[in-house]
Amino acid sequence: MRLKDIVLIVAVVSLLLSSGCIWQDEKVVDTDGDGWDDKQELIAGTDPDNVDTDGDSYWDSKDENPLDPDIPVPRVTPTPVETVVPPSRPTPTPTPTPTHAFEITYPADGDSVPRLIDVKGHGGVPGSKVRIHVCTEDEGDRLRPSIGYVDEDGNWEVEDVELWDVTGYVLGEEAVIYTMMVVSQTGETIIRPSENVTVYRG
Repeated sequence: MRLKDIVLIVAVVSLLLSSGCIWQDEKVVDTDGDGWDDKQELIAGTDPDNVDTDGDSYWDSKDENPLDPDIPVPRVTPTPVETVVPPSRPTPTPTPTPTHAFEITYPADGDSVPRLIDVKGHGGVPGSKVRIHVCTEDEGDRLRPSIGYVDEDGNWEVEDVELWDVTGYVLGEEAVIYTMMVVSQTGETIIRPSENVTVYRG
């Protein structure tokens, strides 16, 4: 094919296109980019330069009433998701800390007692060792220990504690008694004294 023939064919095709004899796709223009092309906007009466002609926060292409700001598209309210509350963990019951406070319950302070007495008390740690120390006025710091054990209820008793010798003391002699509780635990020994109790030889 000669160059002259090619130029002639191109000229004829250009003439046919410009006259509309040969169909070609129209260029679709959407100036505001709202999903409606400008031709649709003109048909609907909306502004091709404004994505939301009626200003109700809905784009024209998504608004069932794009020219009425009082009639927006109903918004879909999401269905609330049921919240599952995890079960609460039970609060552990704290292990009670054994008390080391205890007291002499017999004899009472100021009692008149015989030479040999039973000393009773309460408040010790079950299984712990209780030492009863006796101090008399004339003997000064001399102690006479006797040993008992605390039972399951925290009670304890030490029998036949000698406060005075058979001879050498007069009626009304004073003796001060107190107890020492010895609790042996893993790696330690706890020693607690009771309050003093003053008794008199009767």
